[in-house]
Formats: sequence, C-alpha cells, structure tokens
Amino acid sequence: MRAVSFVSRLEFVFKGNVSKNAVCLGDADNDNVYELVIGNHLGDMAIFKGDASEAWLEAHDLGMIMVLVVGDILNEGKNSIICISGEGFCHIFEITNESLLGLRILESERKNLQPFHTQKLPANTKVALLADVDNDGELELVLGLTDHVLRTYRWVRLNNQNPNDFSGKLVGLHKLELGDQIGSISLNPSGDGTPYILVAQAAGTYISFQCCDVQDEDGDSSVGLKMTTPVHHPLASSRMRSRIVTSEILGGLHGTYNGEPCDSLIVVATLDGTLMLVHEDETLWSFQVDHQLFSIAKLDLNDDGEEEVIACAWDGQTYMVNQRKQSVRFQFEHSVSAFAAGKYGVSPGNNMPALVYVTYNNRIYVYYDIMLPSFPIHSFLEKTEQHPEISALLPQFPIDSNNKQHLADLYSFCLYGIPSDLIRNEGEAEAEVDI
Repeated sequence: MRAVSFVSRLEFVFKGNVSKNAVCLGDADNDNVYELVIGNHLGDMAIFKGDASEAWLEAHDLGMIMVLVVGDILNEGKNSIICISGEGFCHIFEITNESLLGLRILESERKNLQPFHTQKLPANTKVALLADVDNDGELELVLGLTDHVLRTYRWVRLNNQNPNDFSGKLVGLHKLELGDQIGSISLNPSGDGTPYILVAQAAGTYISFQCCDVQDEDGDSSVGLKMTTPVHHPLASSRMRSRIVTSEILGGLHGTYNGEPCDSLIVVATLDGTLMLVHEDETLWSFQVDHQLFSIAKLDLNDDGEEEVIACAWDGQTYMVNQRKQSVRFQFEHSVSAFAAGKYGVSPGNNMPALVYVTYNNRIYVYYDIMLPSFPIHSFLEKTEQHPEISALLPQFPIDSNNKQHLADLYSFCLYGIPSDLIRNEGEAEAEVDI
C-alpha cells in the first residue's frame, strides 16, 4: 500500500480528555468559513478559527461534553452549535458574526460564550446526527444513547410572532430500543429519494428504518409520526466476527454503482480492522487492515466527483480508499482520542479539505493540504499514453508503437542514453566472462 505524507498543518492547544464525537468542523458563525469546534470532559468548549493559534471563542461549565454538532437546528437558515453532555444537558449556542468580528466584544465575553437555550435530555448520549430524517424539509436531531436507545427531536418555537425571540424547546418525536450497542448513526437515501436512518450495530451489522408522517384518510393533513419496521442487515462477513466488536457506519457516499451515478453507497468499519463498501445488502468489497478503526469519514480527495473513504485508527494510522478499492495510507505520529474530516477555513474564503487529529497530550493537529492527484500507482508507459503529443511523435521513430518492449527501449534510451537491449547484452557478456 502506498504511503503519503502531509506537511501543511496547524497546531492548537486544548487541554482535557476529548470524546471521539466531541469534535466537528462546520460554519459556526454563518460567515461561509468553516471553524473547528471541540469540547472536553471538564465542560470546556473551544472554537478555533483560521490559522490563529489560540481559541477564538470559549464556553465553560457545560458538563462532560460527549457530542458536538454544528447545523441549522432551529430550521431558520442559520447554523447553531449543539453541545450535549453525558449528564443529558443540551446547550445550544447562537453566534452573531457581525458583533463578534467588531471591536465591541469584551475579552470576558469571548472567553465565556453563553448558550441561548439549555434543556435536559436523557443522559448518556454518545452520538448525534442532525439531518432531515422524515423528508419534510426540516432538520431533526437524532441521538444515540449508551443504553441501546435511539431518540429523535425537533426544535419547536414557542413564540412564532417574534422572529428575534429564541424561546423554544426540543420536542421528542420517536424512540427506538435496539438489541446491541449503537456505534454511529447516518442517513442514506432510498431509490425514490426518501431517507433511511442507518444505525451501526456490533460485528459489522446495521439497522435501517424510516421516519414518516401518517396522513389522514383524505391525505390532506398529518395525524402523527411513526417509524417503519427496523430491518436488520447482517452482511456476510458478520458471521466471522465476535458480537462484541463495535462498528461505525456512514451512508450517502456519492459515487457509481453498476456504471450509474449513485449517492446511496454505505461504508461500514469495525474495530477489528475491516472496512466494507456496501449497497443495501450487497458487499461490494471488503478491506482488512491490522489496525483498530474507530472513525470513518468521506471526502473527495482528487476532485473527480466521487467521494473517498477515510478511516482512522486509535494509533493514528489513517487509510484513504476510493470506490475501486485503491488505497493510500497516512501515518499520524501520535495516538488519537478523536478524529474528524471535512472542510476547514484556513483563511477567509478558502475552505479546504482537512483532517483533524486530537491527541492525548493536549494538542490538536489540522492537516489542510491533503488533495491527492491520483490513488493508483501508474507505470511510466501508462502515464505517457495519456499525453497525445507523445503519441504524435512516435511515428518519427523506427519502432512499432504498439509493441510495449519497443516503447520501453525507446524511453530507456531517451532517459538514460543507452538502449536497454545493449544494457542486457553487456550484462550477459560480463556473466559469460565470469563463468
């Protein structure tokens, strides 16, 4: 497997233990530039912006932060920060970019950002997803708990008359109890575009179901919400695994399936080092490594319109695999407690694909120049075939351009000045003399 090196990186200092889902990349202040948001078990949350070495904004006393999400939780066209602690407190922050960029903000305000809403939810949340799960045009918050329970919530405004009044609350919609520990939650579109919720289960399996509105008999109005019957997808390779091996899942991977564009590919990773590309119940390929994979993400790393899979292990080993199972690896030099991949605004107006590593020594490293020109390794002959100007010059030489050996001899002469057949003859002559 080919190894790559990334050298363009930023280093931030952030003290405390960080849960694997307590770091995310997103446009926290709605200025079209992506920031890094991170929280620790001490209740401290920090927002890093651009290449500044110190945190731009901070918040404290938030409990044992387990999950951070950036998105339009209010369904009003602007992003907020959702911070959920292990004790069950959900804090929502609204950042007004115009006031924070001015000189009027005090240092005390910058170092102690206050949430506009705090609400008590069930404790022990470990993973969250903010997405339109019922295809109604509004985002819902999906929470996975350590007690095998999945819940969905929607923000409901209490005062619809005043747009500047943020009073509201998260209202519970669904609850589902699962048989195994929840690894991660993702969304995947069906053939008709309606979304499915995917929940990773132990041993490389997953559960899929839909949330939908129940219409009245006339079809004029909604009478309630319901979940479809959950479907268990065992996948063939799960029979060879222990039931205690945790899994991660990521849906909505954009690529091709049977030669047609497809945005419903699924990636499944397990702690025992298996990475799988799946379409419904069909495993397209399986990739085995000797590292414990705990986090997966997707990015288009070579700008070809297809998203690659990025899988990170606890020891920092990172695998980047395209949909044809061609892979490269990057060895980060430290063990990591959390990992994220997405876009980060290194400078204003310049959101770049980035990898984020959170270490155990109070450091965060952001690698931002990670675009790869090519995944597979090509031979010199393959690369020359891609240049028509070289093909136009070949008829000028007394060789058969369709003969690979003739081309190799020609390129050897052009590069080294000695025909390859003479090199072989000299070697054979020396061998005969030695005998």
